[in-house]
Amino acid sequence: MNKATAIIYTRVSTLRQAEEGLPIESQIEQCHKRAAGLDASVLQVFCDAGISGRTDDRPGFQDAVAYCKTHHVDYFICWSTSRFARNKVDAAFHKLQLKKRGTRVVYVNIDLDSDTDSGWMMESMLEVIDEHFSRQISADTLRSMTKNARDGFFNGGRVPFGYSAVPEGKRKRLTILEDEAQIVREIFDLYVAGMGCKLIAVQLNESTRLRRDFKKWNKNLVAATLKNEVYTGKTIFNRTNHLTGKIRPRKNWIITQSHPAIIEEEIFMRTQELFEERAPSGNGGSPHSQ
Repeated sequence: MNKATAIIYTRVSTLRQAEEGLPIESQIEQCHKRAAGLDASVLQVFCDAGISGRTDDRPGFQDAVAYCKTHHVDYFICWSTSRFARNKVDAAFHKLQLKKRGTRVVYVNIDLDSDTDSGWMMESMLEVIDEHFSRQISADTLRSMTKNARDGFFNGGRVPFGYSAVPEGKRKRLTILEDEAQIVREIFDLYVAGMGCKLIAVQLNESTRLRRDFKKWNKNLVAATLKNEVYTGKTIFNRTNHLTGKIRPRKNWIITQSHPAIIEEEIFMRTQELFEERAPSGNGGSPHSQ
């Protein structure tokens, strides 16, 4: 009789969780013990670090599922229901697909058989709790980041061109970096004066006023600068639906004034009007190709 086979999948939502919560190494160790208890040989280990379980758009997870489609795998082992997914629809879909291929999802922290009525009910309840917990964390994080921005602090990420992030205690504030800010103002002034994004990029490159990484400007980067509301002193939250990747209606955005503006609101709005006026009609072209 052939020995049973298994793959291991581990996930942490944030790098901090990886360090302080249940790190991936510990998950792998416990999953190996679970495999030994099932008398199964582990074929592969798949990991996702710093990725939410609210979506199945996770490279490690997708690789794990794909592996089960092309190999004989008896068990898909993960630490808990929340490590598999925090979206009950995704969880149900992928478990069904795995089941059709003879692969059973098993957990380290709870022993349940989803083929039984009680096991199915327990697993379903845990999936609902997992998704609720994830939604609550997202809401709490959004509130915290919004308050931090309203208090004038930077929430992290790449510092926008034209600004520097100055430490203040444990947090940071965005302050204007004048050398770069002058370039930002020039980009807006030239566009309002009638110059297209392509020619603006050429002019900046010829005068060796390059980007922070010393790379050249191009028309797309110029256009992105002209459309970036950060230069009016605003921070915008809730712009994108991270499950679908689509932009939400502007009425659902959370916009707060958080840092010094480089561009006046009137100039920014005039720039957006010009984008609309210069946009070619009916051919999907770019309004800044000249």
